[in-house]
Amino acid sequence: MQKINIDADKCKKDGACVQVCPQRIFVQKETNTLPDVLNEDLCIACGHCVAICPHGAVSHVNFPQEKVIAVHKETLPSYEQVLGMARSRRSRRAFKNKPVEKDLIEKVIEAARFAPSAENVQSTQYIVVQDKAVMGKIVDLTTDYLVKISKQLKNPFIRRFLRMAAGRELEAAIESITIFERVISEVRSGNDVILCGAPVLLIFYGDRAATFASVNANLALQNASFAAESLNLANFYTGFVVATCDRDQRIQSILEISKTHKIYAGLALGHPMYNYKNWMERRPAQITWI
Repeated sequence: MQKINIDADKCKKDGACVQVCPQRIFVQKETNTLPDVLNEDLCIACGHCVAICPHGAVSHVNFPQEKVIAVHKETLPSYEQVLGMARSRRSRRAFKNKPVEKDLIEKVIEAARFAPSAENVQSTQYIVVQDKAVMGKIVDLTTDYLVKISKQLKNPFIRRFLRMAAGRELEAAIESITIFERVISEVRSGNDVILCGAPVLLIFYGDRAATFASVNANLALQNASFAAESLNLANFYTGFVVATCDRDQRIQSILEISKTHKIYAGLALGHPMYNYKNWMERRPAQITWI
């Protein structure tokens, strides 16, 4: 069955589909001629060809008419609105003791699933953790990992080996020991500084074999973070948890994630206890123009 068809009666032969296809499946031999569709097996079903054609001349088996939705530019945010969101977004760790409504979580994930992914593999999957016992276990396992890594970094023999293998990266890790020990001390004294008592932990994971699975997941997380901000949900990237999952399988195990898959990102979510009234200036961008 042919995946892609071009309606000769509707096509204006402007070559837009030829220009935007990342796989170069469309070929226009001469200007103002009907494009040919070649090598359909290379198609990654990104939908560029259908989305770009203003005449509705291109049809794709993956995108029946009900899956093609018109873009209304008047509903899209302006640059100033996007910049305002980027400037005012903060990692917020003070949450109300209040559950997050299911429909709000689903809206956050809806934005996440439209993030770009390498070769359109759409590899990212999601786990919504709300069970307090599971959250507590994740905090404990993360703390255990920080204890382990701190001991290793203090060991002179391990340091010598790692210094040869990692170089400057090891020095940066050694400088983090103080931070690790403070986190360990806080958690052991009953102050959860890892998940900060968030009502929701949104896990982003995917097949290890997927193309750029880690990048795909973190792009999805950025979409999710902006969506959460628009819904006035406090959120922050759970870096300690993600770092633990990178080297320790136990969190993945309690979440029943297959060994063929991996956790790549995490976002804590909740209703904010406070809303920030100001945004702070940052260092100017370091730009090299070539």
